Amino acid sequence: MIELSPLLLAFAFIVVGGIAWGLGHGRGMARTVRLPRDYYVGLDHLINDRFDRAAEVFARMAEVDGDAVEIQFALGSVFRRRGEVDRAIAIHTRLRGDATAAVAQRGAFALALDYSSAGLMDRAERLFEELAATREYRHAALDHLVRIHEQAGDWANALRVFHELPSAVQSERRRVAAHYLCELAEQAVLQGEAARAQTLLKQARAHDEDLPRAQILMARMTAAAGDTSGALALYLDALAAAPELALEIIPRVLTLVGTAGETELLGAVSSRLRATGRVSARQLAWLLATAVPVKELPATAGEVSSLRALLMRMGDVGGRYQCDDCGLPSVGWYWRCPKCRAWDSLHPVVFKWAERTDEAARAL
Repeated sequence: MIELSPLLLAFAFIVVGGIAWGLGHGRGMARTVRLPRDYYVGLDHLINDRFDRAAEVFARMAEVDGDAVEIQFALGSVFRRRGEVDRAIAIHTRLRGDATAAVAQRGAFALALDYSSAGLMDRAERLFEELAATREYRHAALDHLVRIHEQAGDWANALRVFHELPSAVQSERRRVAAHYLCELAEQAVLQGEAARAQTLLKQARAHDEDLPRAQILMARMTAAAGDTSGALALYLDALAAAPELALEIIPRVLTLVGTAGETELLGAVSSRLRATGRVSARQLAWLLATAVPVKELPATAGEVSSLRALLMRMGDVGGRYQCDDCGLPSVGWYWRCPKCRAWDSLHPVVFKWAERTDEAARAL
């Protein structure tokens, strides 16, 4: 039995609905609608991912009935899916010029998607900006505009569009907006605008009070200003809010205190991490052993042996971190996954391996 993907089902329903309406219009809804044989043939090709044949069938049908709008939209979508964006653009450009406002707007939205697929982001952005002023496509257009600005690293415009989204969506994505503000704060720091960076970080924390990124950046600025104790407090607060950042935070705090205060500081770090209730004893030991030299830790020989095995395994998977959403292994830390673009999705591999070891030990 063939299982239909959501996209193909959408194609099918669009084409069925459009042709059924066209054939039934003027004949009365009570009469049985007979669909053309070519439709069934094209749909079968579409369901079975034979896009070349589906495109040929739908193109033939469109030539016979040039006003078959639904067939035109289905055909344009097939062309885009096949990578023949030029042909999709040609179809949707014609539909955008339709006298009917609903068809014209729908054509404009499809054309904007074509431009995005082709990498013509400036054209896509202009169309989505126009569609954001319509009632029908406003929310979808704003979503696409946010993605375009994110992709370009235009955080100011991404934030602007974010504030145009419905209030419920803004509430749901408040942490993402906080990241936009942190990105702008990072740029301000690089430009030597410390006061502006502090203002942006305050705005970020207004969106998400416990955002560890804002705390870490503020800690960096505080340390640069010479306030070591203030920077340490901010780093420890960030660590308590996000234990997964320990591999990034611990080396920074050790640099701040120097060798004289290492033992006391590691004790404070351990206490903070244990207090969260989100880190097991084994995870804590391995985490500290990964973040600082093994000789500095009061680890048992067994823990050190486990650590070495862990590091070998980490080398096999390609890095110290892994994305929870797409599984991408990464040597370095990123606030946003380089592959799937999810925010806050990278976590230390050490957490997973230590957790599995704990589970294995409990099973014995």
